[in-house]
Amino acid sequence: MLSFLTKNDDVKNGLVFPGKVFGDLERSFPEIKTAIPITGEGSLFVVANGRQFKEDGALDVGKQFFESLSFKLLSGTKQSVLADEHNVVLSESLALKYFGTREAIGRTILLPDRDSMIVTVSGVVEESPDNSSVKYSLIFPIDIGSDLEENLEGGFNQSKYNVLVQLQDHVDKNVFEQKLNKWLKSYYIDPYLKTDNWADPELVKKYQWYLRPMADAHYNVSTPWGHYTNAKNMYQLACLVLIILALASINYVLLTVANAAKRSKEVGMRKIMGANNRSVIFQFWIETQIIVFVAVIAGFFLAWILLPLYGKLTGSDMKMTSFSLPEILLALAALCILLGLIAGYYPALVLSKMKPATIVKSSTTFKINPGFSRLMIVAQYTACIILMICAYVITRQMHFVNNKDLGFDKQQILMVENQGYDGDRTKKMRDRFESWYPGEPSILSYTTLSGDLKGGGNSNGFKLNGEQQWLRQIAVGYDYFQMLNLQFVQGRRFDKAIITDTSSTLRPSVVNETLFKLLGKDAKLGVYNKDIRSTIIGVVKDYHFESLTKKIEPQQHVLNREYNRYFLFKIQAGKMQSVIDKISRVYKEVVGDLPFEYTFMDEDIAHMYEADIRWQRLVQSGCIFAIVIACMGLFGLSAINASNRVKEIGIRKVLGASIRDIVVTLSGNFIGMISIAIIIATPISWWMMNSWLQDFEYRITISPWMFAGVSVVALLIAMCTVSYQAIKAALINPVKSLKDIN
Repeated sequence: MLSFLTKNDDVKNGLVFPGKVFGDLERSFPEIKTAIPITGEGSLFVVANGRQFKEDGALDVGKQFFESLSFKLLSGTKQSVLADEHNVVLSESLALKYFGTREAIGRTILLPDRDSMIVTVSGVVEESPDNSSVKYSLIFPIDIGSDLEENLEGGFNQSKYNVLVQLQDHVDKNVFEQKLNKWLKSYYIDPYLKTDNWADPELVKKYQWYLRPMADAHYNVSTPWGHYTNAKNMYQLACLVLIILALASINYVLLTVANAAKRSKEVGMRKIMGANNRSVIFQFWIETQIIVFVAVIAGFFLAWILLPLYGKLTGSDMKMTSFSLPEILLALAALCILLGLIAGYYPALVLSKMKPATIVKSSTTFKINPGFSRLMIVAQYTACIILMICAYVITRQMHFVNNKDLGFDKQQILMVENQGYDGDRTKKMRDRFESWYPGEPSILSYTTLSGDLKGGGNSNGFKLNGEQQWLRQIAVGYDYFQMLNLQFVQGRRFDKAIITDTSSTLRPSVVNETLFKLLGKDAKLGVYNKDIRSTIIGVVKDYHFESLTKKIEPQQHVLNREYNRYFLFKIQAGKMQSVIDKISRVYKEVVGDLPFEYTFMDEDIAHMYEADIRWQRLVQSGCIFAIVIACMGLFGLSAINASNRVKEIGIRKVLGASIRDIVVTLSGNFIGMISIAIIIATPISWWMMNSWLQDFEYRITISPWMFAGVSVVALLIAMCTVSYQAIKAALINPVKSLKDIN
């Protein structure tokens, strides 16, 4: 996988290249077996069997695609399915959808968006795996050379192709990468510096191409690159699982050792009969291993049952069938042995060290090492409190994100998507909506938009005081600012009555405050600005047109006169569904059978934070699970502690101690340990959450009251858990408790 700019910062990596690169690479380097171009078409209209469909996942690929990658063809041969530019390979589901059979070779489909080209099905391929980086539905062969020369003569060499480079056997990747970048200087950098006046020379000199293993590209956040998995989230989820396993293991160790008195005479008799320490350790470890085996098997079947719920929490589509039986059995066996060793070895070692003579003669109970038990309880509850604080901070941040004023009104706005890139059809639709909506009282306003409020639009570079700068440009309709209730700091919005607003010479635009400030003293209303090659007619107050993880960037609004990605309708509350039905009918009048697709602006914006909300739910679920496990441990440990101190409690009551005194005595140590856990957990959780919040440009401030609130809740949970057993022990008749102790 070829990428450039920076090696470590995936956000800045560029993953697309001009079409000219592939042939030049193969001709210049014998080390390269094949250089495979891949580019996604996004959505594509298809006519098959007289029906029209809109499909996502259309790919244009190099002819060696199936020879180099392991996708399984159900029909057709790897060498020939992409041999002709009029061929297409369908996914199995599309073949069934279009023709009702997988045997679709020789059938034809029409592509309205590609000059009504007719292509022939040359193969059918298995569905792309859920976790694959390369997603497809239709696969077309790329013929880059067909129009390359014409594009180059016109000064147009579009960068839109991903590069998959397959190296010859025994080629060292690092050595080849150095050779590649030496060639890059004469091939790309030097000519670019000579011909492009807009380029930043210092930035261009730093350009490098990197060979990234395709498996690593799966975790690359850069676009455009297929399926993306956030490796950081995977590691965090693994840590959450390990914490819960550790809590459960600590519980088992503490409860087993603290309850050792019940087995002490058994151990003593076995040792008197000749058993050595090794055999005692082995016996208790085997007992633990059996318990762990049963727990792991039960956990496996529970995981199988609850996998759909996990899928909803994580947004994944994981199935048990994604793993082979040997892989599952090996993982279960490894987990059994690991948990058996972690949870079973220490209790077995402690029990094996009991001295038989002391055990048989003494009527005293066996006591756990207080230092060890306290350490384990503190560690256990520290982990719980860290999770509680993290869950609370994440919840507060997501509440902040969902409720923050974005600087515009996003409510009751319907966004109807324009299908395809037909300019004539777009104009007809825009004009039809323009003339129709005034007669609908439930529609408060109407406008158009090219781009979106999730960061969509054109990124345009310009020079300012010799430095390279960037702005985001979106094309909008006349009533865009009015519909979103955007506030103007200076100037005005676009106006149909002002004929110069459509001038291609003046190029009028409305900019945000950030861009206006960036332009400095040269930025004046009504005066052509040579830096951005536009006449600024208005300055709108900054608003968030991207995720809150990013700061507000310079933005320019130009009048939308040609293509519209969306048709926007502001609809009266309570009238949404009836108006949608009417809009759909008007839409069908113009476009015929093309699908009517729409979304709501508020939902569209909320979609940006789905990954963070899923992570919030996961942490909350893990937090609840961890608290339950920790409380079970505290509950059991406090019960054993009270049981081991029955005689002491009886004596205290005989000497005049009240129930309150006994409860405080039994609970005091536990509450003290929880307090220590809070002290340890606070700085750790602050550091973790402060690091997590750095991903958001706009974020909450972590304040002391958050830690105080969570700490109080943690103490109350611990007190309720421990106090139950303490009160129960304190209520026992002292005569009975002293009588029962021999």
